[in-house]
Amino acid sequence: MSGAFLALWNDYPSAMTEEYEAWHTFEHVPERLTAPGMLGARRYASFLQTKNRYFTLYDLSDLSAIEHPAYMDLVKNPTVWSAKMRQHFSNVLRIPASTLASGGRGIGRCSLVQAYSVGRAEARSAGLRLANHLNEMVLSGILLGFLIGLAEPNQPYEVFVQNAETEDDTYNIVLVLEGVCRQTLESARSSINEAAQSLLKPRKSLQDEIFDLVVAYPGNTLPPDRASVTAPPELRTRFDF
Repeated sequence: MSGAFLALWNDYPSAMTEEYEAWHTFEHVPERLTAPGMLGARRYASFLQTKNRYFTLYDLSDLSAIEHPAYMDLVKNPTVWSAKMRQHFSNVLRIPASTLASGGRGIGRCSLVQAYSVGRAEARSAGLRLANHLNEMVLSGILLGFLIGLAEPNQPYEVFVQNAETEDDTYNIVLVLEGVCRQTLESARSSINEAAQSLLKPRKSLQDEIFDLVVAYPGNTLPPDRASVTAPPELRTRFDF
């Protein structure tokens, strides 16, 4: 279990799906994974709307990984392609979270991803109680696994304006619930929501969506440095950047 993770949600125009997938797959995520403390990543998507909805999850050694100079260089000095692609992001939410609990094994084809704003005093204990409930769902074969993160609210990010502001006396709790198939997660969704509402008593629901896994980058595939991640000439010609 990694010590922390970075959860990101964003919309992107469906007319640019092919370019987004190429950029995110061959440049953006591999670049991020060159920064120390970045342990792996995976991208999920929901292609059911006019604007595609994406969820990207980075495994971190701890939260200091996203403050490292190498990571900050990626944020402040984007490539030409990244600068172009940033212009079209919308409905962005970025939550760096410390890992509170996890259970199960493996990565499923689909994930139910939720985020809540929870009162600060009770967030940690409530999250652990929810972990016990989710672990029972793993043991019964309903879930493949789960991840729960605890995060400070309203964390700034200079690249994009955040789309969900919450109260200062709260924590954000992020749930990533792994399933073997969408149908199983859909069937379990109402009971998961009931448990979350009962145990977390959230002040606000920030995210609640099922995503399909698009690509995963395990730790043994990390590139050595930023200079080693360059867009192939074919992509430069194809997408005109």
